[in-house]
Amino acid sequence: MRSILSMFAKSPFKPLVSHMDMVRSCVDQVKPLFAAQMNGQFDKVVAMSEKIVRLEHEADTIKSDIRNHLPQGIFLAVDRRDFLHLLSAQDDIADAVEDLGVLLRIKHLKMTEAMKEPLNELVEQVSAIAHNSCDLIHELNALLEASFGGVEAEKVEKGCHKLAEMEWEADRKQFHFAQTLFAQGDALSSADLLLWNEVSKKLGGVADKSEQIGKILRIFLAK
Repeated sequence: MRSILSMFAKSPFKPLVSHMDMVRSCVDQVKPLFAAQMNGQFDKVVAMSEKIVRLEHEADTIKSDIRNHLPQGIFLAVDRRDFLHLLSAQDDIADAVEDLGVLLRIKHLKMTEAMKEPLNELVEQVSAIAHNSCDLIHELNALLEASFGGVEAEKVEKGCHKLAEMEWEADRKQFHFAQTLFAQGDALSSADLLLWNEVSKKLGGVADKSEQIGKILRIFLAK
């Protein structure tokens, strides 16, 4: 409690950045998680999934502390509801990554050689957009010091635009993976096909939630 309150005393955005750092820790696990999956290392998939669950729980703890200890009378340079909306959007990224880990450990999913390249491209794109959203949150203190204007605002605006472009590319790669997946026919069981489809949608969800960060930051810039 003291650490959260002391951070608020210095800047209302410092706790938000601290939460996003933990979200980034979850995002950092995405590529290794899928690398283990593609290499057939199911024990490693399970271990990494459990690690993601622990990291997501730590992110949840920080989120709850921020919500519980955000002083009612504190002056915020942005609308309080937008501030909390941004916090929720950050948390949604960690939740989506946790869901990915859970889906991959439900069963030892079979995959064909044809699936590997489009899946890897999708994972790379999703990981990149999620990391970019984390980087944008680190611009908040500089943006605050610039009163949400000037060169810093232009930098954040460009970053938000890039997130939108990257999310569009993630959608394209998700569609390509879905096409490949459903072209496998009898090479996959119905259970594997169903779970891979859910994994694909959840990867898309990570990209969607990451783009949401940019949309909220644009609200900050517009006010």
